[in-house]
Amino acid sequence: MSVASSEIQATFCATFVDELLLGGVTDVVLCPGSRSTPLALACLKSSLTTHVRLDERSAAFFALGLSRSSGRPTLVVVTSGTAAAELHAGVLEASLDRVPLIIATADRPPELQQIGAPQTVNQAHLYGDAVRFTSLPGPCHAWPTEQWRSFSSRLVLEANGVAGLPGPVHVNLPFIEPLVTAPGELPPRRSGTQPWSKLAVSPSSSLDLGREVLALFEGRRGVFLVGDGGGSLEQIRSTAQHLAWPVLADARSRCRSEDPVMVTSADGILRNKAVALTLAPEVVVLLGAPPASKVITEWITALAGQGVEIVVIGRDGPSRHPTSSPATFLLSSPDEALGVIATIGTPAPQEWLDSWINAEHAATQGIETVLSRAELSEPGVARVLCQELPDDSTLVVSSSMPIRDVEWFGGRRPRAQRLLANRGANGIDGVVSTAMGVASSRSGPVVALVGDLAFLHDVSALVDGVGENASLVVVVLDNDGGGIFSFLPQRGTLHEHDFETLFGTPRRVSPGEVARGFGIEVAVPSSLDELRSALGSLVGRQGLHVVHCVVPSRDANVALHAEIHAAIEKNVAESLGLG
Repeated sequence: MSVASSEIQATFCATFVDELLLGGVTDVVLCPGSRSTPLALACLKSSLTTHVRLDERSAAFFALGLSRSSGRPTLVVVTSGTAAAELHAGVLEASLDRVPLIIATADRPPELQQIGAPQTVNQAHLYGDAVRFTSLPGPCHAWPTEQWRSFSSRLVLEANGVAGLPGPVHVNLPFIEPLVTAPGELPPRRSGTQPWSKLAVSPSSSLDLGREVLALFEGRRGVFLVGDGGGSLEQIRSTAQHLAWPVLADARSRCRSEDPVMVTSADGILRNKAVALTLAPEVVVLLGAPPASKVITEWITALAGQGVEIVVIGRDGPSRHPTSSPATFLLSSPDEALGVIATIGTPAPQEWLDSWINAEHAATQGIETVLSRAELSEPGVARVLCQELPDDSTLVVSSSMPIRDVEWFGGRRPRAQRLLANRGANGIDGVVSTAMGVASSRSGPVVALVGDLAFLHDVSALVDGVGENASLVVVVLDNDGGGIFSFLPQRGTLHEHDFETLFGTPRRVSPGEVARGFGIEVAVPSSLDELRSALGSLVGRQGLHVVHCVVPSRDANVALHAEIHAAIEKNVAESLGLG
């Protein structure tokens, strides 16, 4: 191809990046590769904050962490071939959990396709329906410059959910050689610093819930079940207090505050059938992402089968209803709907809320009685992290057992502490990378809670570490294998050798020694007090640090969980007069 065509290509890339900046994109994650050179150079010469990651799989989760923390789309740039395929796991998680990303894959031009050219695969629709929007524009020198800004600006709108839900978008850009050419003059901007296309949100008209729906909030006994994205703490608290309804706050909600209406131990409370029957509501209102707790999900299903009204509030519709039971869907922002409900609803009997408050208090006492022992344990570490980190910190929690321990036993958290987790696809891959992205996007300290297998699965992330000013402490719960499987039927039905081979999967590799191999400072506490001391020393310090917690065996962990749940059940039953 001619130098003139290559210059057009460089000018397009510079325009592409300039328009993304105008649309609010602030960060780009780059992976080394030749074919992506024109776009990588344009990013490097712009005011985007550039993060270079060697492993594309890790890069996708790093970008996910950036966007999950900031709420803005992050640009990801990779070369052609298997590099593009490596992003798929992160794209899936972003899609299912509504996290905006802009995935830009470089490609060979059409004349090099399907003739055996190196690093050339079919990248059209590579991510299937996991992306909100796919663009396959062809070589940029072949289309009018007047379309460049409109094209680039649309990617930001699509990632932010202009046509539905936020999520990843994919643009596949074929680049020609020579790949290193200076750009020419960029096409003019719209005006000033405005993006070419912007979303103007009209003020919502008065929300009409209808008489049938309004009747559900007139003196009825109800509960709010709040997950990630379920609305603001202030609005939820205000409405719950007005209606005298408890708020069953999922670990990812921002509602695990000290307010009496907030219930953090619902999973443990509802495991007792007599208690679940006593605390059965007439109405259940779901806000935000579905609950992490299987116990709560099964409870909702059972309630619906008994004729209890299920109301789902949000713009996601049925995609966020955790069961197939009958439900009423209010397609509104949670805060808007709750604001209307708070003005017209009438409270339930005070004893309804008091019963839940008493159950929560009793459950908390049960948890604290068992976990007051000083030795390290998986639930004990989870509770310390939830309750004792600084107010401005962020806790990133792995799927599998860590998120369950946080959900079941984490309790109330400081108001300003955030909790993030990859609960779209619920996988354990990319957790350390995600936490690194979160840490690189904000000034406050970040702590990650992961199991040993999740840590080892994402070990390539340690190569790149965190940004210059970032602070990340990774707390590794080391039970030498896959602890969650010890809670499943496979543990009791399979021969010990078969279970350990397929599910226990002990690695006999020390996460602490692995971290030290990358030059990372490692603390190895042997008690909860030593854990507190290590956290006090490391949290907030610049750089990446690891706290390696060697916890009791997986079977001992199962027994400890049973002991905690038994204590909760006993205390709650007694508090409700069922003992």
